[in-house]
Amino acid sequence: MDDSRIPRIVDAILRIADMDFDTLLHPSSRRDEIDAIIMGINAMASDLETTYSSLDRRVAERTALLEAARDQMALLAYTDPLTGLANRSALMEELGTTLKEFGTGTPAPILMLLDLDAFKSINDTYGHAMGDKVLCQLAERLRGCVRADDIVARLGGDEFAIMVRAPEHTALTVGRRIVAAMNQDMVIDDIHLSPGASMGIARTTAAHSPDGLVLEADTAMYVAKRSGTEKVVEFEPFMLFERREKAEMLSDLRKALGTSEFFPVYQPVVSLQDEGIVGAEALVRWRRTGHGLVVPDQFLPAAEEAGMIGKLTEYLLDRTLSDVKKWRVARIVGEDFRVHLNVTSRELHSLGFADEVRRALRHHALPATVLALEITENNLMSDDNLHRYTLLALAKMGVEVFIDDFGTGYSSISYLRQLPVAGAKIDKSLVDDIAVNPKQESFLRAISDLIAACELECIVEGVETAEQAEKLRAMGFTTVQGFHYAFPMDYTAFENLLAVRRQAPTS
Repeated sequence: MDDSRIPRIVDAILRIADMDFDTLLHPSSRRDEIDAIIMGINAMASDLETTYSSLDRRVAERTALLEAARDQMALLAYTDPLTGLANRSALMEELGTTLKEFGTGTPAPILMLLDLDAFKSINDTYGHAMGDKVLCQLAERLRGCVRADDIVARLGGDEFAIMVRAPEHTALTVGRRIVAAMNQDMVIDDIHLSPGASMGIARTTAAHSPDGLVLEADTAMYVAKRSGTEKVVEFEPFMLFERREKAEMLSDLRKALGTSEFFPVYQPVVSLQDEGIVGAEALVRWRRTGHGLVVPDQFLPAAEEAGMIGKLTEYLLDRTLSDVKKWRVARIVGEDFRVHLNVTSRELHSLGFADEVRRALRHHALPATVLALEITENNLMSDDNLHRYTLLALAKMGVEVFIDDFGTGYSSISYLRQLPVAGAKIDKSLVDDIAVNPKQESFLRAISDLIAACELECIVEGVETAEQAEKLRAMGFTTVQGFHYAFPMDYTAFENLLAVRRQAPTS
């Protein structure tokens, strides 16, 4: 059948297949089957146009939702969820972009890292919910200290970073202003808090990478934390050397724990009545492989900071009690010989420390009276229930606790009366001029009277001359320790000293 409508129908179908839904065929006046097909094709085109328009709208809506979700995920990926500040990823990306632009005429960025001094104490005392509130309030303070285009980030925990573009000579001024703002007391839930802060500053050079800049600021910040006065410190190259040396020392410390590299030395505690040895203070020494003997002042603070002091104390306690057991079996010390061992605030904060001491004594089959523990005055003088719990547990089992370096810190008479301690060791600094300075003698008498009034035992440290010993004897002191009698010595040397002099009976 030759019908001109057929080619038009085929053409319309092809255009509809090409998404041309405006295609419209006009039926003829015949109103036959072909016209019915034409009407059906028109209806199909209209339906397809409606369907595809709806589909396009839904696709556009879904695309917009996906883009919004992607933007939200990107925002979350670069935002600290607690404070709303930038996070570490955002800071590092910004540093990377900024360092690429270095030298284009814009001020070089200065990175400041800030860490809170007392955040752990706040968390331990008032809980993590209070800690979160402190962080949020401090984040607002930080925002108020910088310009809108400066970057303020929370790197994690209680550590913050600020990237500012400022002339180099203003860096310290800006840093001190920020730290001053962070050091202001805050009141949260009617509780007054003083978190304190320390800051390290690093200046950008063309050679810096983002990680290198953060490392330098972080290094300076830890120098500031250790400083007793300057809480804002600029990075200097020697600090990185010291940090690497410290890292190597900590690595060696971990390897050496529990080995013969650590060993106790003993300094006699002497009775002034007859200069007999009534006890000893055990002091730790470290013969570090490849370095020789390391001064305790160098490795003990690092061990405590790294959380290793507990293991070191546990090891030294075992070694010391083992030595005392040998001396008792050999009958070169009597039953009233007492060894003194230094502990830190960390041990007294541990609920298991008293049980650890009890197990060590049982392991060596020794009575609690052979052991006295010493803790410095500043570490002990705090209103701390964990301290009190541990002190009470030690006192109940018969282990005596002495306040070490007494007279160098702030002492409260009420604390001396209330704390379950057995005695105090008067610091060497109060003895140095005792033989030549009448005022020093009067001051020492006053401290002695205070200790006696609290019914505590007293040991005087740092006796270095015969004149000092005689003066202390005349003043009524009974027990001393110092270089005048002996320097700290290893096990063999101390055992030989005991064998020669034996232990004098206590008065």
